[in-house]
Order: sequence, then structure tokens, then C-alpha cells
Amino acid sequence: MIDFKGITQDIAAPSSQSGAGSSSGAVQVELRQAVDYFKMAMEYLTQGRFDDAEQLYRMALNVSETAMGMDNPAIIAHLEELSNFYLNRAKFDEAEPYLKRIYALRINSNQSDDEYFEGLANTVDKLANVFERTGRSGEAEKLYLNLLRSQEKQKGGHDQTTLDALGRLGNFYQRTGVYAAARAVFEELLEIQAIVSGANSSEVGAVLSSLSVVYGKLELYMEQIAVLERQVQVLDTIHGGCGLSLASALSRLADVLSGAVRLTGCKELLERAELVYRRALSIYEKHYGPSTATVENLRLRLKKLSS
Repeated sequence: MIDFKGITQDIAAPSSQSGAGSSSGAVQVELRQAVDYFKMAMEYLTQGRFDDAEQLYRMALNVSETAMGMDNPAIIAHLEELSNFYLNRAKFDEAEPYLKRIYALRINSNQSDDEYFEGLANTVDKLANVFERTGRSGEAEKLYLNLLRSQEKQKGGHDQTTLDALGRLGNFYQRTGVYAAARAVFEELLEIQAIVSGANSSEVGAVLSSLSVVYGKLELYMEQIAVLERQVQVLDTIHGGCGLSLASALSRLADVLSGAVRLTGCKELLERAELVYRRALSIYEKHYGPSTATVENLRLRLKKLSS
């Protein structure tokens, strides 16, 4: 959502010369008009008048472009309003040109701070989503690869923004079912993240969670068990042996162990699964009580395992 109070911050202060002052005053008038259009558009949205809102968003953008210029980064927020309007209605073809303009404006701004990266990465996610929804996953992949290479060049391979970009690439591969590539990305990310953040950090725990899903898709169940056990260890360290996130991780581990038991009939895996289920159950009972749906469901899974 646009910050209307800050919409004119990027406009230069009026010059002491009367001509410049007059010009700046005209710009301020135009920008106030754009603000009025945006506010009215949002009001129309609440009333379900989507066509009228769309027209006002377009008018507001046109006014802003006239006042500030087509290539002024200050219009990014205005472009985002219109692109979000289309994205929220699954009108991907209409959103695409505005997202491409936002992407170009961000790339050409030649900035490198974390706030810039956050904005660029958000735009990459939105534009990649458009490409994916319209059958152009190859173009989406290029966006994520370019984002990663840019951060590696600017910040190095161990900067957190670079690792964020690497994670987004892995998520893209996972989302589009390219699991072998997702595996390679997440395994690399895990190795670096452990060095940067520590072996028992929450960041490492998040990567382990993603990697476990990928291993499951690839039917690498022993590898999946290993990373889930490591995730449990991380969460155990962070939360001191309790906490719902730990219980959830224990449940996932127990489920995978249970599946491995069905495949192999291994008694050792069966015993491990029972122990993990019981530990998860004790945490859930402590938080929720003995009779909630979550607890009852977990008891049922434990009973099926033992039967």
C-alpha cells in the first residue's frame, strides 16, 4: 500500500528562482491529484467497483509519470499498486508490463543495500510468478539466476542477501518440480548457512525443512530421515526441549520413520518412530491438553504404527 504522506519525498525542493518554484508547485498539485485518485480507487475496491478502481489507478499512474518522469524510481510504488491490482485478480498478462518496468527501474538504480535487495527480490518473486502462471518457467528461472549472480558479485557468496537469493532459487525449483536441481541448491545453501549462522541456527533449521521435502519427493527416505533428525536437534537446542515447532518437527520425523518401516519392516526404525511419536505427543499434551484433535490424531498414528 502506498504511503501517501511520503508520496512526494523524491521531488526536489523548490528553487529560489520563481520559474523553478512555479514548476515545483505545479508538480506538487499533480501529485496531490494522484493521491486523490489512489484514495478513491481504494474506496471503490471496498465497494466492489473494480472497473472504476482500475481506471483510477491508471489515471493516478499517468499523473505521477507526467509529474516525475517515466524513468524516475519514485513511481515504483505507483506501478506496484496497479500491478498488485491485476495480480490479486489473476490478470497476469495485464500485470506483466508493469512488473517488468518495476524490475528495470530497480536494476537500473545501481543500489546495493539490503532494503534495495528486499525490493528487488520481491519484484523478482512477483514477475517469476507471472512467468510460471503463463507457462514460461524458463524465464522465471533466469530471473532467479540473475538475482543470485548479482548478489554474489556485489556482496560475495556468504552475505545473507546472497543466501536469500540462493534460497529463492531453490524454492523455485521445488515449486516447479525440478527436485534434482532443488536438492543441489539446498545442499549448497545448507553448507554455507551453517558456516554463516551456526550449525544450530534457525536459518539452518529452515533449510533442513526445505531439504527434507525435496528428499521426500525424490524418495530418498534415509536422507530425509537424516535431515529431519538434524532439524529436530536444531530446534531442540533453540527451544530447550519443548515448543510447538519442535513437536511439529518430531511429528514429521515420526511420519517419515513410519513410512520407512512400512517399506522395510525394519524393527529399529519402528522403535525409533515410536519414541519420536511419544515425545511429540508429550509436548502437544503439555501445550494443548490430553483431548484435543491434534493429540488424538497423533495417538491414532502411534496406535497404527504399533498394530
